[in-house]
Amino acid sequence: MSQLQDNFGRKFHYLRMSVTDVCNFKCSYCLPDGYRPDGKPTFLTLNEIENLVAGFAAVGTQKIRITGGEPTLRKDFTDIVRIVADNPNVNTVAMTTNGYRLQQHAKEWYDAGLRRINVSVDSLDPKMFYQITGENKFDQVMRGIDAALEAGFERVKINAVLLKGLNDKDLPRFLHWIKHTPIDLRFIELMETGLGRDYFNAHHLAGIDIKKQLEQEGWLYDLPSADDDSRTKLQSQ
Repeated sequence: MSQLQDNFGRKFHYLRMSVTDVCNFKCSYCLPDGYRPDGKPTFLTLNEIENLVAGFAAVGTQKIRITGGEPTLRKDFTDIVRIVADNPNVNTVAMTTNGYRLQQHAKEWYDAGLRRINVSVDSLDPKMFYQITGENKFDQVMRGIDAALEAGFERVKINAVLLKGLNDKDLPRFLHWIKHTPIDLRFIELMETGLGRDYFNAHHLAGIDIKKQLEQEGWLYDLPSADDDSRTKLQSQ
């Protein structure tokens, strides 16, 4: 079969596969009231996941990211990783997680074939972390990141949504952290969603403002590689 591409000629090698919409955190910008199922939830079975992966791999998909919700809430998560990793046409298996199970299972998931992890960490202040996520699990998540680094993952990336009036003062802490820890850091700009305009207006911090602050503190542009999805990066002097 030929490479999957759209009408503009863009070819697709990367699939984000959501295996559950359940999440155990109550992040103020995402699920402030927590996960509320609409009826009895139904998710992809292992057989369906295997067929889906095989189908996309046959049309050129080489990287698959397992997402949710919180994907590790599935009891068969390790089996999911193994199914994706066992496909010979998939060369990169990644996931996005809130990190709450990472400490106990990082090595197990690595052995199953997982190689890259994105962990959501919206504050390096435990109290602010709790205020934003609704869960007092900061230390647990940080130990999970250490476990991932010890397990030998190719890439550990931190996702942080900077919010004006909440965790925006954490920026210097994040920058100090990545200078001494082999992780990547990505700041995500708050989007206006169905949660309402009031929350967005109160806490939106424009990406251009973060960029200006980084430049003022001496961070320099680094040309992206093909593996970085053509995103411009900033690096410290």
